[in-house]
Amino acid sequence: MVTVPNVRKMGLEAATKTLEQAGFKVAKKPVTGRDFLGLGYVSYTDPAAGEKARKGATVTMYYV
Repeated sequence: MVTVPNVRKMGLEAATKTLEQAGFKVAKKPVTGRDFLGLGYVSYTDPAAGEKARKGATVTMYYV
């Protein structure tokens, strides 16, 4: 099990690299609704930062 790194407030490219270096696959989804701003910064992840997940698992980044 690997701890999910905190990539909140990072740009998508840097956040992707950080998660991949930790051993995760990465999925990206925009935050839906009024909170989507088109800035390309991570708002939160699933599983959340600090949680444990299997190496090779997919972490979904939700971005604004």
